[in-house]
Amino acid sequence: MEKKNLLIISGLAVVAVILVVMVVVINSNKQGGDVAQQPVEVKVAPTNLDVEQQIVTPEEAMKAEPLISGTSRVVDSVVITPMGKPVKNDVRPGSPEAPQQTAPISVESLPAGSIKLTGSADGFEPSTFEVKAGQLTTLSLTSVDQKTHVLLFDSPKLSSIGVGVGPDETRAITFNAPEAGEYTFRCDVPGHSARGEKGVMIVK
Repeated sequence: MEKKNLLIISGLAVVAVILVVMVVVINSNKQGGDVAQQPVEVKVAPTNLDVEQQIVTPEEAMKAEPLISGTSRVVDSVVITPMGKPVKNDVRPGSPEAPQQTAPISVESLPAGSIKLTGSADGFEPSTFEVKAGQLTTLSLTSVDQKTHVLLFDSPKLSSIGVGVGPDETRAITFNAPEAGEYTFRCDVPGHSARGEKGVMIVK
C-alpha cells in the first residue's frame, strides 16, 4: 500500500513539474512575441531643411550620438556633419559634407528598423523597400557571395549615399530620406548591374 501511495505521489510531482515548465515556456513565448511585434518608432526630419543652416555648434556636434558607431552623428532626427550642419545627399560619397558609411560591422549591431540588404550574383535582397520622406534611415549592405559590391543610387539627389563591401562584409550608412518618389539603386561594380543587382527605394 505504501509503495502504491509513493508511486501516486511521485506521478503527481512529475505532472506538476511538467505543468510549471509549460507555463514558463508559454509565458516566455508570449513576452518574446510582444517584443517582436512592438512597432519601431519612425523618426522623420523636416523636409524643408536648409543644408547651410547651422543645427548645432561643432563642439555640440562632436558630442552628438550616431545611430550606429561609425556613421554620421544625429541631432533631432537630422544627420549632421562634424561642423553641425545637415549633411548633403547630393555631393560626392565620402566627402566631408556627405553621410559617412561605417567600417565593417556585424549585422547584429544594426539598430532596430534598419534596412538590411544583401548583395550577391542573384541581386539585392530585398530589391525594393519603403521609407518616409525625411525619415532617419540606416541602410546596410552585406556581401553573401565572396564578392565586392558597391550600392549607389542613380538620382543626383542621392549621389552621396553609397555603401561598398568586400567579401563577407557588412557596412551601413545613415541619412535622411529625400522627398517622395522612386529612387533606383544599383551595384556599381562592372557587370553586376547588368546581371540584376539593382532595386528601388520608394519614398512616401
